[in-house]
Amino acid sequence: MRWAGRWRDPRWQLAGFALVHVAIFAGLFRGVYSMKQSGTGLFFDYGSALVAGQIPYRDVFVEYPPLALVFFVLPRILGTSFRWYYVWFQVQVVVANLIVLGTLYAARERDSAPWRVLAPYTALVLAVGPITLQQFDIFAAALTLLAIACFARRRDAAAWVLLALGTMTKVYPALLGPVFLILDDAPIRQRIGRAATAFGATCLVVLAPLLIIAPTSLGRMVTFHAERGIHLDSIYATIAFAARALGLTLVRVVYAYRSMNIEGDAVRALLPISTPLLAAALLVSYALVFRYRRAGVGRDVRVIATSSALVLLAGLITSKVLSPQYLVWLLPLLPLVVQPYRRLVWLLFGAAGLLTYYIYPLRYNDLLGLVPSAIAAQAARNLLLIALTVVVAHSLRAAAPGVHESAP
Repeated sequence: MRWAGRWRDPRWQLAGFALVHVAIFAGLFRGVYSMKQSGTGLFFDYGSALVAGQIPYRDVFVEYPPLALVFFVLPRILGTSFRWYYVWFQVQVVVANLIVLGTLYAARERDSAPWRVLAPYTALVLAVGPITLQQFDIFAAALTLLAIACFARRRDAAAWVLLALGTMTKVYPALLGPVFLILDDAPIRQRIGRAATAFGATCLVVLAPLLIIAPTSLGRMVTFHAERGIHLDSIYATIAFAARALGLTLVRVVYAYRSMNIEGDAVRALLPISTPLLAAALLVSYALVFRYRRAGVGRDVRVIATSSALVLLAGLITSKVLSPQYLVWLLPLLPLVVQPYRRLVWLLFGAAGLLTYYIYPLRYNDLLGLVPSAIAAQAARNLLLIALTVVVAHSLRAAAPGVHESAP
């Protein structure tokens, strides 16, 4: 009875879930539910180069924005050997995950028990699996969720600063800038001025050292991503594989731009339209957000999170690159998605996460070898992401009349 009483206390629920997440990341994801593939070796090389005094982008090529370097260098300062670097990097990941947990706790409806948002987040973390521990996307995801929470509480300057910091870590949070502008209920000139000042100034501060020391160096990073081909995991690859199955084209896998890509006649046809399709998908998602802003629910954290999830999903399914760790971007947002399709959203994302782990790392060699069953698994995962995008769009459509319904 004593423990039952304590569990009803929101603070005890938060503490309990925090312990569960530490066990998941420090135990489960390093044990029976783990993966050998990791980006940590590359991050160690970046951190070592910077500690040795090399200038990023100029002396050593880095494919990530400048603030990401902070997360690469800190564990390198604390751990000189790769073994200890690996430990300290993962400590950072655990801390970032706990920040997400605490932010979800604070962002929930005040009359809702914390477990109603923390339990879905825990389940979705388990579905995505250990790749969250092996990559650095959780840092940008945590900054993005903090920005959304601040925006919902009308701490606009802080929201734009945090969104800028997320952008300087992984770029993709920049896609949410238009969402903030659309859902802001201030006069349009005030919205733009606030965004330009807080967001622009923060980006400038982060970029300033590089702009002074090596002003042209960042162009290498931009060129790198602009010239990338069709990624093996992308939906365009699924289309190319379907054309291959029908005997319409040949497809081969190549390693380029630090990723596995595909080549062939279908790729040459799909690559030119990938950027216009991405732009069109984003414009449609912004239009949907604008349409439902008129209901006056723009500052509800669930509407902001749902709108943000829709924009990111639209970007993912039309992007020429779809790495497995990109699912981490959605992790903090989906527990807050609005009714009435919340459980369906969680189910679809959970299935997509589990299929992603099945493909990478378990069947990735088969996918590289173009084994039909691995290609079919990848196609199923991508179809789930498309379905998830549609359901999240319908959730946003239902937000206007149902945003004040209680959580399930």
